[in-house]
Amino acid sequence: MRNGSGVLFVTRKFPPSVGGMQTLSAGVWRSLAQSGHGAGLIAHGGTNPGLVWWIPCALGRMAALLLRGQVGGVLTGDALAWAVTEPLLRLARVDRATMVMGLDVTYPGRIYRLLVHPALRRAPRVIAISAATARQAVRVGVAPERLEILRLGVPAPAGSAPRGDRGPARAALAELVGLEEGGVVLATLGRLVRRKGMAWFVADVLPGLPSKVHYVVAGEGPEREAIRRAAGRAGVGHRVHLLGRVDDRVRAIVLGGCDVFVQPNIPTPGDMEGFGLVVVEAAMAGAPVVAARLEGVSDAVVDQQTGYLVTPGDAAAWVATLGPLIGDPAAAAAIGHRFAARAADLFSEEQMGRALAEILSRAGHGSGT
Repeated sequence: MRNGSGVLFVTRKFPPSVGGMQTLSAGVWRSLAQSGHGAGLIAHGGTNPGLVWWIPCALGRMAALLLRGQVGGVLTGDALAWAVTEPLLRLARVDRATMVMGLDVTYPGRIYRLLVHPALRRAPRVIAISAATARQAVRVGVAPERLEILRLGVPAPAGSAPRGDRGPARAALAELVGLEEGGVVLATLGRLVRRKGMAWFVADVLPGLPSKVHYVVAGEGPEREAIRRAAGRAGVGHRVHLLGRVDDRVRAIVLGGCDVFVQPNIPTPGDMEGFGLVVVEAAMAGAPVVAARLEGVSDAVVDQQTGYLVTPGDAAAWVATLGPLIGDPAAAAAIGHRFAARAADLFSEEQMGRALAEILSRAGHGSGT
């Protein structure tokens, strides 16, 4: 972006609405603001239907700021926001770049693809949230020389225990699910959709683990009943606890109190995991993380450093990886503490801010035309 001027960040997903994109957008804005590169924020914190009203208002605000020369460039939060704002940005001849998520480039809707993909191919700079997302962007025609990969950063989860003391959260989680003495808790947190692999996990992996192992799932989504049915058919229904949508307090208890955090994603046509912020949060909270070596999850977990990556859909490999963590709680706790320190170093918002500033410093070359 132009020297001496800041970046206007435009995003259609922002708190107080909840989700992975909202968490990421909030982190990007904090990074820009704290590094002194943030000139302003235009964000939608409501529901998708509210975009009908937000988009024209956002375009009006952008036009006013651009006319007054108050920003050096514009960064949009995802490919759809880019497609909507790109005509105005081209007209204004302003430096510009966009971030892209996994579903930005894999979403199968025909009208969406007709609107978004051509605009994305014209973007002077495309910032992918993972190597997997970058590969998908190339497949839809984005020139590789215009692509950058940003290592994301997240703040330490709310309620993270100091010095690795996870005891209070562990006790609260045991009480929440009625865990018996000596029980072990595996946990997954996120939207209940097929690509997350939760139904597969309860059907194919949980039955192969000791009976003391319980699986806590926090989140809501269309796969809820499929998970429940799979657990019933596998005979592990009493060991699966579906908490539904949780507030920040319970979320912190799950991340801070589980014995192992699992992310058992499976390949799903037309859908993909762009990154997987929650596995970084889990690692920062001190939980040993075991995740599928798939798509953007492979960027969110540095194998053997912030978690263990396992072949997706390989139940035997999952059982073999989880076995030692379940069998030796003291060793698992030490591993979680080591993973937490490394995750805090690799995935801090400070490092993301520095990397994003460097990328944006290159985004002005040729983008004002």
